[in-house]
Amino acid sequence: MAEALFESVEGRKLALDVLSRKRSEVLARIPENDTPGSSFYAFTKQTRKKYFTAYLGLLQAAIEDGDTTDFLGNETFQSYSHAKNGYALKDVLCVPGVVKNSLLSVVKDMVGDGEAGPEAAFQCALLLNEVLGQAESIRAQSYTQTRDEVIRFFHTYQEDIDRFPSNLAATLDFSTLMLSSIKKCIELVDAGRCAFITRDLLTNQLHVEASNFDHQKTFGDGPFKLDEVLVKQLVQERRPVVVEGYPRSMPVMSGIMKKMKTKVVLIAPLMVRDRNVGLMLIDNIERPHMFTPETVNLAVRFANKVSAAMENARLHGSEQQKLKETMALLEVARLVTSTLDIDVLLSRLVQITADVCEVGKCSAYIYVNESRRFYPTATFSLFPDSDWEMGLGEGIQPADLTDEDSEALFSYQVAMSDPHVSPLIPDDRVEDTGTRSILLVPVYTRENLLGMMVLYYAKERDELENEDLNMVTGIAGQAAVALENASLYEDLEMSYFSTVKALARAIEVKDPYTYGHSERVTEYAITIAGKMSLSEWDLRNIKYAAALHDIGKIGIARKILNKPGALSEEEFIHVKTHPRLGDSIIEPVTFLQAPREIILHHHERFDGKGYPDGIAGEDIPLGARILAVADSYEAMMSDRPYRKALPVVEAVKEIETNAGTQFDPVVVKAFMEAIVEQEEKAKADTIAAEQYRTRGVTSAETAPATPPA
Repeated sequence: MAEALFESVEGRKLALDVLSRKRSEVLARIPENDTPGSSFYAFTKQTRKKYFTAYLGLLQAAIEDGDTTDFLGNETFQSYSHAKNGYALKDVLCVPGVVKNSLLSVVKDMVGDGEAGPEAAFQCALLLNEVLGQAESIRAQSYTQTRDEVIRFFHTYQEDIDRFPSNLAATLDFSTLMLSSIKKCIELVDAGRCAFITRDLLTNQLHVEASNFDHQKTFGDGPFKLDEVLVKQLVQERRPVVVEGYPRSMPVMSGIMKKMKTKVVLIAPLMVRDRNVGLMLIDNIERPHMFTPETVNLAVRFANKVSAAMENARLHGSEQQKLKETMALLEVARLVTSTLDIDVLLSRLVQITADVCEVGKCSAYIYVNESRRFYPTATFSLFPDSDWEMGLGEGIQPADLTDEDSEALFSYQVAMSDPHVSPLIPDDRVEDTGTRSILLVPVYTRENLLGMMVLYYAKERDELENEDLNMVTGIAGQAAVALENASLYEDLEMSYFSTVKALARAIEVKDPYTYGHSERVTEYAITIAGKMSLSEWDLRNIKYAAALHDIGKIGIARKILNKPGALSEEEFIHVKTHPRLGDSIIEPVTFLQAPREIILHHHERFDGKGYPDGIAGEDIPLGARILAVADSYEAMMSDRPYRKALPVVEAVKEIETNAGTQFDPVVVKAFMEAIVEQEEKAKADTIAAEQYRTRGVTSAETAPATPPA
């Protein structure tokens, strides 16, 4: 039919005349308001002249060439594009219709004005009706076919959405979930940018959790709010919003969109059990008209699935945090009941606190009433290039803190300190250490402030959670109990030790030759143990055992202890009872149970020929093996009723000779290293003293004489 119509010369000529010479009139008659109101027509209005000029040009070329292939091919493509983007069929068909009506209107006026004859006008109308009718048919067919494809496409994506949460069931980490959701959202709805935003249920403040663009530049560093009209639709009405242009009723959102350099965004609410917990924001600069009803529906369904996954991850994270806090408190309770070593206890407490409260640095300070200063006792983690922290060892006075912080601590309240005015960190190091706030938590009993725990946070004071405060306050309370218990135990321990030590002194009074022997043995034993890198606990036990190792001699007759000659076999047997007697004396003293075995076995020999049990090698407690060397060396270095003290060289040689028989070779090696260091230090002290004396003499010789008065 179209080919036959092209053969009508007059009709074809008139059609070309209208499409070329009368094009401006045709464009002017394409109605702006009578065309169906749709997002598609809104788009064509924005580029109306350009769009319809191009359309009329394609139609003119088809009539000139007598071939509609390219023109109808373009119609197929446009219909496919519009159908894929979700436009209604009436909007897709309206273009050929309004163009045909405008063309025929101009032809009619030309007939009326005598510019065209009726026959030519009739043939022209038939031609235009045929070509544009084919365009409408092509558009309808292409649209129907494309929509079927789109529907199948969306069904596939719906199934993908339904599978999405289960795909992430094993990934309950919130950050991982957010990043995976962004990736999936871009894939599903062909978004260019995506951001997930959580909402504070009390304040309506929003916080960007994750995005695939620089959201800090768009939304700022901290929390933010949206326009009330948006909040009403998203939170109260729980429906998605497509924001187009920069609406005056939404100044905040308009500002955000300008920073994003986008003109259209979709904001979908994140709903959990009919409660809004946040938003999903997406856009695509290259496809500003992508938000068709189908796309919006797809995005909302996806947002609902993500909301459920977010809630699961949040609950999992909350349970994990509670479990972590519970385990931490159990560990703290175990520490408090298992050790009275304040250094060990506080070192572990600051480590636990830093881990649970997720801070980069945590310190514990002890408050000393006499000096009225806080002294650092334990620290977990150090800032880089932190030589300034050494100065804190001199202590911090309450006056160094701000009045508010000091008052809070002595009122047993938590203080949230500004790092820029805190003595705990130089002002010029605040930024590079990432410290945004410092938490001061008092450690106190009902009567006294014992100290404080200091936490260095990388977040602002108003961002700190109540859970953090409750947790660290609980740990500080346990620290207070531990400090008080340790103090009471230390007082009780020293009281017992002083009593028993006085008893040991009474023994030495019986034997003037051994007066001060226990103190010297203790010094040697601690030196040897230090060279062997023993723990504080082992050093404590050795110290107590060395001080009391001869307490059993209280049961030995004075005449035997002070006998100037050799002991008889019967007397020696009597003397050999003193280790077991000493063990029985300290048995009732609870805190001396560990040193007991050292006292009992300090006269055992490495070869098994000692007493009281004749045990050998490593069966002898290490503390007893150390004490055996220290006791023997001190005995050789002291005058006794039956001999004079040996020279140092001979005493050392005697110890070295008996290594492997009487003494443990490992202990002897540590002893020899200690003696060498002691000798080198003594030589250095002698040289320094001589140099000082020499300088003094020289100065005196060269000093000018004092003039007579």
